[in-house]
Amino acid sequence: MKKTLIALAVLASAGVASAQSSVTLYGLADAYLGTINTKTTTAAGVSTSLRQNVINSGGFGSSRFGLTGGEDLGGGLKAIFTLESGVNIDTGAGGTNSVFNRQSLVGLSGGFGVLRLGKMWSPYDEVNGIGAGAFNEIFSPANNNVFASNIYNANPSNSINYTTPNISGFSAALSYSLGENKTATVNAGSVVSANAQYAGGPVQVSLSVQQEKATGAATAVKFTKLNAAYDLSVAKLRAGVGQVKNGTTSLFGAGAYDKAQDLQLGVDVPLGSALAVSAGVARGKITLAAGGGEIKSTGFGIAAKYTLSKRTFFYTGLQLAKNKGSGTQEIKTDVFAAGVQHQF
Repeated sequence: MKKTLIALAVLASAGVASAQSSVTLYGLADAYLGTINTKTTTAAGVSTSLRQNVINSGGFGSSRFGLTGGEDLGGGLKAIFTLESGVNIDTGAGGTNSVFNRQSLVGLSGGFGVLRLGKMWSPYDEVNGIGAGAFNEIFSPANNNVFASNIYNANPSNSINYTTPNISGFSAALSYSLGENKTATVNAGSVVSANAQYAGGPVQVSLSVQQEKATGAATAVKFTKLNAAYDLSVAKLRAGVGQVKNGTTSLFGAGAYDKAQDLQLGVDVPLGSALAVSAGVARGKITLAAGGGEIKSTGFGIAAKYTLSKRTFFYTGLQLAKNKGSGTQEIKTDVFAAGVQHQF
């Protein structure tokens, strides 16, 4: 009899807990069939071409799955968590280096905002896509690994992150990530990131900064980006301008650079209830250190998506990119792809 009463008490207790907390399984599966054409010209004027047919993951968004949830602690306070892993749909391989390589965090939310600890998207990354056209990812005009403001640590580990509440459309976020690699003679690395943004009516504007300091480095790589979007109903206009100081690039073996600047312009146009198109252009310039010259980059992207349901759509698009170094050095890359994305 006593064991029965204890069991009933445990079940009642579990029922109360489940009513106050929740866990959600979510994810995104995205794969595409595409062709990548690359033409490379060396400083000696020798050109080579390569055409590669691929089935890849993440044409419109990175494939992933995760668990997220929270518990109501009373008084408007809530405990939250997220565990998220990337997955390659084309091979079935999981994320690199860790199981939950995209996000793994726990925190508290309430009237004060949100405070989180763990691995998560930096404030710089959270607003980075506002100014980009062609629906981002592989069709973005600046997605060719050369536009310096897009080459940063998107989700640093060992982070503390605070996001303010939204007040009349205004919000801000700040994070600090510990390198945890200090030695007796070398200082630890770190990542500091922040954003401030406004979203109200047709207007969305954000200013973001990120500073990445490598282990033992004397100077930090400094990222700054201003993004904006304006919704005209018949079209959404997008623009973004970025600057980076004290960076490095492996393109053409260039190494260190003093500064880099880039500009993006884009437009999204709905064509009825199911079809939408997007286009964008981008230009970038890297000024190399010690009078090493410049690397100039240009990009164009156009994409279309056709919605089948609230969670599934087809897409297709084209991206053209050119990166030019000193003399005859040049890399041209053309990408054409079509794919499908499903969210759950």
